[in-house]
Amino acid sequence: MTQHSLGMDSCNELPLCIAVDWGTTNLRAFLMDHTGRICAEKSNHQGMQTLASDEFESVLEALLDEWIHPDVPIYMAGMVGGRGGWQEVPYQLCPIELDTLSEHLRWLPSSLPCDVAIVPGLQGIGVSGHFDVMRGEETQLLGALDWLSEQGLADQDVLCCLPGTHCKWVPLLQGKVMQFSSSFSGELFARLNQESILVKGMPNNQTLHCAGFEKGVATSLQAGGLLHHLFSVRSDYLCGELPAEQVRDYLSGIVIGHDVNDILSAQSSPCSKVLIIGNDTLSERYRLALSLHRISALSLDARDASIRGLKRLACQSLLHASVPNRTKRGH
Repeated sequence: MTQHSLGMDSCNELPLCIAVDWGTTNLRAFLMDHTGRICAEKSNHQGMQTLASDEFESVLEALLDEWIHPDVPIYMAGMVGGRGGWQEVPYQLCPIELDTLSEHLRWLPSSLPCDVAIVPGLQGIGVSGHFDVMRGEETQLLGALDWLSEQGLADQDVLCCLPGTHCKWVPLLQGKVMQFSSSFSGELFARLNQESILVKGMPNNQTLHCAGFEKGVATSLQAGGLLHHLFSVRSDYLCGELPAEQVRDYLSGIVIGHDVNDILSAQSSPCSKVLIIGNDTLSERYRLALSLHRISALSLDARDASIRGLKRLACQSLLHASVPNRTKRGH
C-alpha cells in the first residue's frame, strides 16, 4: 500500500471530500480541500477484480482509516459501480450534460459514519450504431471540462481521446456528451505484444523508437486493412525491412494508427482539435499518430482529470444538496 498522508490535519480546515478512483486493478484515494488541493493520498492494489461485493466497505474503511469523518463525504468513480463491484449503478444515457452527473449519484447504505456515493457511468451509441459504455472516464471528462474552462476553451467543441485498455473517443460539445465510441486498441496491442508470433524473440524496448512507430502509423494508412497490416509486423522483419528493435513499436503504430484513422473518418465534420487524457507514454504515441493527420493535440494527465472531475462533482453535489447528509445515507 502506498501512503502520502498526514491525516486530517494535513488540510488547513475540514476537507471538502475524499475522492476515490476505484478501478479494476487499483484503489486510489485523495483527501481534498475546498480549493481542490490534494492534502494527502493513499492507494493499494485491491481493485474490483480482487474483491467480492461484501468486501468493498471493509477495504475502503481500512485504507481511509483516520481520514473518515462524519462531515466529509466520500465520492467514488470507476468500476466500483460496475457489475461485480460494490454496487452496480445504472448507466446514465447519452446525450447528457456532464455537469448533471452530480444529480445522479448513488448514495450507498453503509456502516461508515459519513456519506458514500458512486458516480454513474455512461451509456451511448458508438459510431458503428452499437451500444457503448464507460465507467470512470465520465469523471475524467468532467475534469477535462473543468480544465478547458480554465484555459478559456469551455465554449469550444473538442474531440477527447482517452487512451488505455479500451480507448474512448468522446466529442465534447460545450459540456455535453452526445455519443462516444470505444476501441479495443489497448488490449489488442497488449495481447499481441505478449503472446503472438508477431513479436516472438523480439527485444522489449524501454523507450519509444519513433522511426518504427511512425512507420507503423504510415502502414495503417495504406490499403489492405488491419489484419493484413498486422502480418507485416512479422514479414517485414523476416525480409530485412524492419530492424528487430523497432518491431514492437511498429506494431504499436499499426494498432494506434488504425484506431486514429477509423475514428477520424467517422466524424461528421473535420476534426481540428483533440484533447488527449492519459498518461505520458500513451499520450505521446497518440499525439504522434494525430500529427500525421496534421492535427495538433492538447494533453491532460488522466490522474489530474480524475481529481478535477471528482472535485467539481463534489462541489456541485454539496451546492445542490436539498436534504441533510444523514438523510441521504442508505438511498
